[in-house]
Amino acid sequence: MFCIRCQAFWQDVISNAKIPGVISSRAAIGWPHYEVVLHRSLGELKSSSEQGCPICRAIWYSPTTYERDALLSDDDEKLDVMLCLDPAQGPHPVLSSWILEFNGNGEQTVRLPKRMIAGYGGLLEDEELALTLKQCEQLDNRSTGSNAALQLASFWLHRCLSAHPHCCMPNAGRSTPFVPTRLLDVDGGIVCLVETKEFDEQTRDRRYLALSHCWGKIPIITTCRENFNHHLSEIPFANLSRTFQDAVTATRKLGFRYIWIDSLCIIQGDTADWEVEAATMSDVYRNATLTIVAAHAAGGAVGCFEERDGLLQFPFLVDVPHRAANTPIPQQAARILFTCYGRSKGLGDAEPPLYGRAWVLQEQLLSPRMLIFDGPQLRWECLEMHGSECSPIGGLSRQTGYMKAIRSGIMNDADFFDLPTIDDPVFAAKIQHQYWCFAVMDYTHRGMTQLPDRLIALEGIGQALAAKTKDRYLAGLWLNHFFIGLLWSIPYEREFTTTTPDAFDIEANKTVRQTESLGPSWSWASVTVPVVYQVPAIISVHRICHVVSSQVSGIPSKRTGWVKIKGHIRKGYINAIYPYAIREAAARVPHMVYPKPTSSLHRITFRGRAFFPSDFFLFSMRAPNSSEHAFSVSSDWHLVRGTFRPDEVIDPSTPITFLAIAQQNTGDKKGSLLHTHGDTDPLQVYSLALVPTQNRSGEYRRVGYAVWEDCAWYGHMCGQRNRLGRNIEQANDGLRSVFSGLSRNLEKMSWSNGVNVDGKGAHERFHSFQPDQLPDMKAYHKHVGIEEEEIIIV
Repeated sequence: MFCIRCQAFWQDVISNAKIPGVISSRAAIGWPHYEVVLHRSLGELKSSSEQGCPICRAIWYSPTTYERDALLSDDDEKLDVMLCLDPAQGPHPVLSSWILEFNGNGEQTVRLPKRMIAGYGGLLEDEELALTLKQCEQLDNRSTGSNAALQLASFWLHRCLSAHPHCCMPNAGRSTPFVPTRLLDVDGGIVCLVETKEFDEQTRDRRYLALSHCWGKIPIITTCRENFNHHLSEIPFANLSRTFQDAVTATRKLGFRYIWIDSLCIIQGDTADWEVEAATMSDVYRNATLTIVAAHAAGGAVGCFEERDGLLQFPFLVDVPHRAANTPIPQQAARILFTCYGRSKGLGDAEPPLYGRAWVLQEQLLSPRMLIFDGPQLRWECLEMHGSECSPIGGLSRQTGYMKAIRSGIMNDADFFDLPTIDDPVFAAKIQHQYWCFAVMDYTHRGMTQLPDRLIALEGIGQALAAKTKDRYLAGLWLNHFFIGLLWSIPYEREFTTTTPDAFDIEANKTVRQTESLGPSWSWASVTVPVVYQVPAIISVHRICHVVSSQVSGIPSKRTGWVKIKGHIRKGYINAIYPYAIREAAARVPHMVYPKPTSSLHRITFRGRAFFPSDFFLFSMRAPNSSEHAFSVSSDWHLVRGTFRPDEVIDPSTPITFLAIAQQNTGDKKGSLLHTHGDTDPLQVYSLALVPTQNRSGEYRRVGYAVWEDCAWYGHMCGQRNRLGRNIEQANDGLRSVFSGLSRNLEKMSWSNGVNVDGKGAHERFHSFQPDQLPDMKAYHKHVGIEEEEIIIV
């Protein structure tokens, strides 16, 4: 494994180290600072690297392309290649290397600066892993599909199946384990489609793998009615895309006979078959023994496997002999793991394209274990362990916090919305529901080729969670947290950080509403663009309406439904500023469209004043003049502190009914961006913007979302007049004025520091309220025109 020079280096290091009688922890060894001239020329280094020494290989690949061309082009030049173990770089030692040259006086100067080439990975006491790594050293390791890579994958799989109770198979305990309707049989030399209804339940091995992949823009092989019978006989291996070929090869090498691939196991173009199979998608991934993930492949032509240098990916072991106390007999050597830092392909690359696809979120969350082909690196994810070739039982995980929580909720037997570790069950349930909100945000920010899949591509996750809770899943929302689920909106700025930036193509998305409705207007599934929830603020909001009843029906890909809510409503008119994602607005009212989100904030101007649309919105209590020009010049429009976020283009002459859903106390410390939430702080009210459907009296549909700050919902202004981070400035020549040349009267209701606008009484006594009840009618200013009604939203 190590070359003769590297072996001598480790012998010297160990002889100078302080080694206890028993090496029992990562920090047990007192490592020395030790450096040596490893090679006297680049030619020696190159030769040792080619013979398979992992340390020499890491040094050889540590220079950049520029350094190699400009500084290290002569292999025969006399240079000193230095190797150093440095325990002072951090809590654990690292291996470093640098290259020295000789000047005319025989003195050494630096040709290549010092850089780390390997890091201390700790004590390896796992005998099975140690044996696996030793075996991998002897195997071909030139790609992520090599025998060495898949030997490590077999270790991960065996460890999970044998020792991870939380990754248990959903099939466990079933007399007849679940299998998909169709699978690919890859046994022997052919690949063919099989219908599992023909399985002999007593003798056939029903275990199967699944594939998670990007279809891509280049057509891939599919099963359709025309070729269905042919595929039952044989699917020529050469006809498979490269990704499918690699997945079949991996399935065989891992010792499995069957694999499920969506484009081949679902009959494409057959609506009836699609609806049946889509309804079982959650079961397909939940019951797969393993999901093969082609993470880096943007399309079928890329493949799962990637050529790379396995020596730069796999760790290496150093054996350190030690003696038990009071005995001269050496014990079995302790194995110390070191991870290479070689300059291998893939370092610093963007997130894999697969994680930018909406359908894949379901596959990520439902699969009990995943083998991830991530460019030059093979990775593993399950509920109890994650690893990579560099760090087989550790390292970075691509699973974010909400993903782990939801996966655990799906795999475990406990009620998802019940956290026994938190004394307050209501608060615990809100925390769990927030994970669902994160899932919706992540999902809607991902790309989706077929917009009609908006609802069904998350259906499997919802149904899997519904099976582990008493709550009901209703078209993307949860009944027990319905009022919070309603509070989604289309953002102006980037409010959610995605793993794959710009995976959702806003410019290509020409309509914000589905052409054919897939869900009720109150569901995020009714729009096609990314949505956000105000997390973590929604954990603290309190319901101020009553969800009387609700009903959802239809197939998983298309739901209809209604909700009946009793609450307080007020009416008015909105001159909306539109998020960039609403592309219809760019064509119809471009002067009212907020620019595409960037790293800098933009302002909109109104009557010569500039503001952010997340800080104020344009509102009128009476109908403006019907002419388009009058919408801009009407003196009826005034700024309300808060935010209005439309779901679609709204004519300013359309009367809007606002329904109060939730509220919380939100104040500000003077001179600080931090919020306070005391009982006497002003009220922040979350509401839905609705318009009548014209189908029946009292029936509405959602067209937007509004947050009213500082008691504005109640017709009062109770916050600080000037607030850090939220203000109105005079527009300058560099700002585009939508309402240029108009009056600079900013707000019809002037600031009164907690006093009613007519100056007849204080409003602070209404800041303290009873959660989960309708507000006191006396809290409203007489000019607001509040009504208490029971309405239906469809």
